[in-house]
Amino acid sequence: MRASTGFRWTRALLGSAAILIAILSSSAASPPVSPAPQEPIRIGVSSMITPVDTVKYYQEIIDYIGARIRQPVRMVHRRTYEEMDGLLERGEVKIAFICSAPYVKDRERFGVELLVAPSVNGSTRYQSYIIVHSDSPIKTFPELKGKSFAFTDPNSNTGKIYPTYLLKTMGYVPEIFFGRTLYSYSHNKSVEMVAKKVAEGAAVESMVYEYMRKTGSPYARQTKIIKRSPPFGIPPVVVTRDIGPGLKNKVREAFLSMGNSPKGKAILDAMMIDGFVEVPDGNYDSIREMERAVAGISTVSKKVRNGKSVYFGITPTDNPRIMYEKFQPLLDYLSSETPYSYELVLKKNYEETVAALASGETDVALLGPLTYLEARARCGAACILKPRGADGRALYKSVIVKRKGNPLPGLSGLKGETVAFASSKSTSGNLLPRLLLADAGIHLNDLKGYANFDFHDSVVKAVLKGQYAAGAVRESVARKYVKLGIEVIAESAEIPMGPLVVGPGVPPAVTEAVKKALLKLNPSDPAGQKVLKRLDEDFRNGFTEASDGDYEGVRSRINAVPQTCGRGCHPKLRL
Repeated sequence: MRASTGFRWTRALLGSAAILIAILSSSAASPPVSPAPQEPIRIGVSSMITPVDTVKYYQEIIDYIGARIRQPVRMVHRRTYEEMDGLLERGEVKIAFICSAPYVKDRERFGVELLVAPSVNGSTRYQSYIIVHSDSPIKTFPELKGKSFAFTDPNSNTGKIYPTYLLKTMGYVPEIFFGRTLYSYSHNKSVEMVAKKVAEGAAVESMVYEYMRKTGSPYARQTKIIKRSPPFGIPPVVVTRDIGPGLKNKVREAFLSMGNSPKGKAILDAMMIDGFVEVPDGNYDSIREMERAVAGISTVSKKVRNGKSVYFGITPTDNPRIMYEKFQPLLDYLSSETPYSYELVLKKNYEETVAALASGETDVALLGPLTYLEARARCGAACILKPRGADGRALYKSVIVKRKGNPLPGLSGLKGETVAFASSKSTSGNLLPRLLLADAGIHLNDLKGYANFDFHDSVVKAVLKGQYAAGAVRESVARKYVKLGIEVIAESAEIPMGPLVVGPGVPPAVTEAVKKALLKLNPSDPAGQKVLKRLDEDFRNGFTEASDGDYEGVRSRINAVPQTCGRGCHPKLRL
């Protein structure tokens, strides 16, 4: 497995057609680089259900299943439940480990079927835990009113649906009850957020939490449970309706018999589960009842926003905990310098960040150049400022890096090699690097393999581990890893720093207040330095004015991309 995940037995194993097992992961990557001689069965796995140090066991399960059924299998990662559900619905994976709530929805929407489920401590049930820091005076759930709270995924049973249902029984919705909410997209990340006091409370899955506690996690030790939910049906392994009955039976038997072989039992013991068993659909009826009870709450919540609050979005370039630690001081500064309060809104990907701006869920947002151009084309978002960059010129570069000691001569040497990219909508981590390769006569179908990672740091780490021959990231990220053995083999022309934008309908008074406060930030001033030093180096020189014309060069290059570039390197859109 090339991307880290958070342990949870109940999240998703996704698969492809000889067998692919997919894992929903915090640093999701595409399927493994080298294709098997025979088309593998793809099995999906969600990393939200698994602690980071248990990822290897999923690979061992996949290898075990493949050996038992005598067919190649492959594990597929996706970061969120929604992405994993999409793979199942499209038939891109036939088998998956998914959360209980997605199972309920997927069964109704397109008919996934239960295959098996894990048994833990003799039970096929699990719970939601509401946790706070171990030194917190909070002892009951109602005492979290007005506090910051971490959910995991919008579709998580234990990490979102249960606490939302609990609030409904008290007459509240999350946006009214909590002072601030955020999503971690990983149960172990939620525990870490509470331990580090990024959030004052969180809802997490009992199996992940108990695993972390039993294995000595320092984050689990710094938290305590203040409420336990009733038991729910445990996250299952599911199959699509169109899977062949012969294959389904072979895979089911391989799971059910794991405990009968020394190798299978060793894997189960390491994951702290008893084994796999068959379970009835009725185990999930209580989740269906909760979902019916909370239906429509998200729509209602959008109508209860405080007119004095400004909702601030940021493209997700790092994991949510780090993003909150970096940018909350900036929002605190804005709250002190303007008549408004500010709430940080982090979405799981670039597309959702643009959608939130277009729908009015966020008012202002820090975007990358391409993401801005999409927001401009979609809803008329206007750029008002941009960071000054590492050298104060408001410019940066995209670079392609390799591990020191790798004999790659440069771009020309990448033909037939493997390359890691950042998010598909990243300007510096995906689009411009692919143009660099295309300019050198190398398209995606000339590579041995490639993958897109959620975060730039994940790309560099994959290169350092030797999982990919080269990787594409923004220049400032590459500089952080030079001492660890990263070398730049190619760089793009200079790119304008991504802008701070305002969405449609944002009052001019808000726009002017934000501009005035951010232009006032001076790195030479102790107060300004205190805020700016927490941000990435591209922000540490403060902000300067920006206009749409600054991004005309990027717009022209993207619009000029030929449709024949590799295997659909670039989004087919007109900016």
